[in-house]
Amino acid sequence: MNSKVNIVMKILLAFLILFSSTLGQVRLPRLISDGMVLQRDSDVKIWGWAAHHENVSLRFLDSTYHATADGSGAWSIILSGLQPGGPYDMRIEAGNVITLSDIMIGDVWVCSGQSNMELSMRRVSPIYETEIATSDNAAIRHFSVPQQYDFTAPHDDLPSGSWTRANSKTVLDFSAVAYFFARELYDRYKVPIGLINASLGGSPAESWMSEDALRSFPVHYQEAQRFKDSTLIRSIELDDSKRIQAWYRLLGERDEGHAGWPTTW
Repeated sequence: MNSKVNIVMKILLAFLILFSSTLGQVRLPRLISDGMVLQRDSDVKIWGWAAHHENVSLRFLDSTYHATADGSGAWSIILSGLQPGGPYDMRIEAGNVITLSDIMIGDVWVCSGQSNMELSMRRVSPIYETEIATSDNAAIRHFSVPQQYDFTAPHDDLPSGSWTRANSKTVLDFSAVAYFFARELYDRYKVPIGLINASLGGSPAESWMSEDALRSFPVHYQEAQRFKDSTLIRSIELDDSKRIQAWYRLLGERDEGHAGWPTTW
């Protein structure tokens, strides 16, 4: 009996140690990761999460910075006066250690908009074969913000995303407008360029505003409140799917080139 109790106690102790060590893990948002580009000549905020009131240290470019997490575990550190260059490493330490590598310092641009900004290099590849083949440039980086919405509350991090260097394979997923913009800037100024691609085709300006900002526009604010209903969202998505299928079905029926071919939808 005692041996069984001892085994159970050891298992519980192991889980307790594992759980407590997890609580002390410093964590970073997706945007702050390997390969990131930091803005030169400006105050740059590095932030993340740790255990409540835990001390956090950050070492970068031979300087060490310190912060203490607040009651919710959030912490932040400001880096100032960064000069163009790289690649560099950054070490962040609390209950654990995170080392970020391949960091560049240059100019960071948020590339936002609708389908014109969303359009990828892959879509225009037949026109720009030479530009794609010669796109290898470690100083041009692209971060694609995933297209995911939530009408109920803001999020403090992204579900996915990483920094990608430009080369003939990866550039296919870059925004075409953003890539050519970055290439022009790099050719002119010779500093690293970071592109944060936050675009969504067909999105109205109001959809990019916070709930508090929308309060100044009552019609749009009321519309946003409606979309907090998950049942309404599912209904709209189902109707959209039906309309799309019906459109393609009608297209196939009227397209003489499809005559005699089996239906693929």
